[in-house]
Amino acid sequence: MSRSTRRSLRLRALTAVAVTAAALAAVPATTTPAAADEGNPTVLAWGAGRTGQLGNGTMTDSLSPASVTSLFRGDVSQISAGGTSSADSFALARTHNTVKSWGNNSSGQLGNGGRSDQPVPTTVPRLSNIKDIAAGGEHALALDTAGQVFSWGDNAYGQLGNNRTGDSRAVPDRVQGMPKVKQISAGCDFSLALLENGKVYAWGRGVYGQLGNGSRAVSAVPRQVQGLENITKIDAGCHHALALTADNTVKSWGYNLYGQLGNSSTKSAVSPVDVDWLEDVSDIDAGANHNYAITSDSKVWGWGNNQYGQLLETDESFDNNISRANHTAPIEIPRLEGVQHIAAGARHGVAVTADDVVTWGHNGEGQLGNGTTASRYDSVKILNEGSAIKGVAASLGGNTTYAY
Repeated sequence: MSRSTRRSLRLRALTAVAVTAAALAAVPATTTPAAADEGNPTVLAWGAGRTGQLGNGTMTDSLSPASVTSLFRGDVSQISAGGTSSADSFALARTHNTVKSWGNNSSGQLGNGGRSDQPVPTTVPRLSNIKDIAAGGEHALALDTAGQVFSWGDNAYGQLGNNRTGDSRAVPDRVQGMPKVKQISAGCDFSLALLENGKVYAWGRGVYGQLGNGSRAVSAVPRQVQGLENITKIDAGCHHALALTADNTVKSWGYNLYGQLGNSSTKSAVSPVDVDWLEDVSDIDAGANHNYAITSDSKVWGWGNNQYGQLLETDESFDNNISRANHTAPIEIPRLEGVQHIAAGARHGVAVTADDVVTWGHNGEGQLGNGTTASRYDSVKILNEGSAIKGVAASLGGNTTYAY
């Protein structure tokens, strides 16, 4: 069964699952902003906007959801949001026929041949028949239906996979040296590709072990990740990575200061290790330094950095003086049971339920969309009949959130 078919079946099954009454009771309602009135068909964005990453024509933050200019949900199949911080964040959207990009462009990561920031979506040239996109720190990837990978943007560590380092490229070009690819992902300074044969390749910076090849060296060409077979999905955090296996367990490798490898340690790993406890996993999502996994019984698990309440512990308080512990192994997150789609950002999370979009964690730039900059668990009131959200995305290292 293909990745897209599996995801479709899973989402269809989860649509019927409501968030528990207790969880919803804990969610305060927020005022629906004018930009997200009933029937609004556009992609929505909120949070940090200083580089144009909100796509609404401005360079300012938005504490509530606002429309991305001329980008409609019915046309968008996927959004991937990149950046190492809010100062260099950008986003990609995959539509029926094109890839759109907007936001920071200092390294050519918008792929449009220029280096100027763009506050509204523009078309990335040289791409057609694209089935997957990935926004990294300051570089980007695209995958076409023929299994070919294209890269553009920053190449300081060889993350473009073109056997070069120390430069950048402002237009897409093909990555050579791999058999047919079925999925891609991009970290802050490295790239991943899942091949149709179930093996995984990585390239770029390796100082934290994020290439998974047993070395900490830079690799400017794709190299196989050690010991991974029959992998069904990959996802890159900032300096670490996750892989979902065919037997529905999770592997991880790379940076582990916050426990984001989930193996009950804080020691980084240059080769894949087993994430503790997890079985029957149906989906994974890696944030900068924390992760989420959904299991077949619709439960959500999280591990890694928890400084701002990213892991939503049952007794979570969002008082600014609360000291929270990171988790080096997965913990269950009851308040998120039944979510349809989830995304981890730099220090916050966002999910789609059957009825709503919920956000939690850090909110210093309005990335929770609740009209404030106070960190909390909250409901973002943007769903109305006829304008349902099918997916969400969060900037890899920044503070911007998207719903589509």
